[in-house]
Amino acid sequence: MAVSMHDVARAAGVSQRTVSNVVNNYEHVRPETRQRVLDAMAMLGYVPNAAARSLRSARTGLIALVVPDFRARIFADLADPVVREAGALGYTVLIELTESDREHELQVLTGGRNQLTDGAIMMAMTLRPDDGQRRRADYPIVLMGDQVLEGQVCHVGIPNREASLAVARHLVDTGRRRLMLLGYDPDGGLTARMRARGFLEGVAQAGLSADETLLVRADWTREGGRQAIERHLGSGLPMPDAIFAMNDSIALGALRALQARGVRVPKEVALVGFDDVEEAGYSTPSLTSVSPDVESMAANAVAMLHEQITGKPSGRKPHIMVDFHLKVRESSQ
Repeated sequence: MAVSMHDVARAAGVSQRTVSNVVNNYEHVRPETRQRVLDAMAMLGYVPNAAARSLRSARTGLIALVVPDFRARIFADLADPVVREAGALGYTVLIELTESDREHELQVLTGGRNQLTDGAIMMAMTLRPDDGQRRRADYPIVLMGDQVLEGQVCHVGIPNREASLAVARHLVDTGRRRLMLLGYDPDGGLTARMRARGFLEGVAQAGLSADETLLVRADWTREGGRQAIERHLGSGLPMPDAIFAMNDSIALGALRALQARGVRVPKEVALVGFDDVEEAGYSTPSLTSVSPDVESMAANAVAMLHEQITGKPSGRKPHIMVDFHLKVRESSQ
């Protein structure tokens, strides 16, 4: 015979209403009572009826994490704390990939793809400020990244310009004077433009000129970084004495190409990436990288979404910029 809520209440020594409050994750249950109910549920093997609970609350307990892809490791690194933070609030996270397709991102923004979820956290790459006017007002959503939309669209971002300025200053302070920007894309998304802007500001502040031959385009992948450095080394153009790769994937590909050609890092060329993916600390040499506070990004984004879903605002600002740290490792020392 299936275990009922009445059975759980009797085993825990509480009312059925208290069991219902615990199952529905209501806040006003004493911690010791909540734990007693959870222990009884586990002992009896009680599984709440998710469908019935969803109908009563008009919620599914599901939220979407929408990212471009997992080719860039930063998106996977961000998913882990989002899942943990959401789980602590009783949500299950569904992952959705957009492949940076504008129509796909617009469908998420307008709620057209999200009938089964209570809200979405999206890392958007193609949205424009005025797209905020198209947001479906009754669908909770939080954006992560650089783009801030018009209207009431909550946002958590990384200070890409300031972080890239810090990279340029670090390289100049170590005596480097011929600085390459690898992954340069003046017509690309806002992230690419903000990182380039900060880096070039740092170059200018140091009294250096930006050599156009050192503004090197590359796909933001390991293979893109490897191929771009191979082309540059084979072109006969002067070598840089430092490279800022726009993300760690590009940097790791560049490192491979430099080592294959016998170029010593950092003695001949310093190398810095962005995102501080796990591999950065294990490459040889270990990779200096900008480390954005992804834990804070995830915590703020989930909390913002939860406030929209529950209708319980906390006074949190609608636009939050997290901190960063430049982790200096062997590749630029």
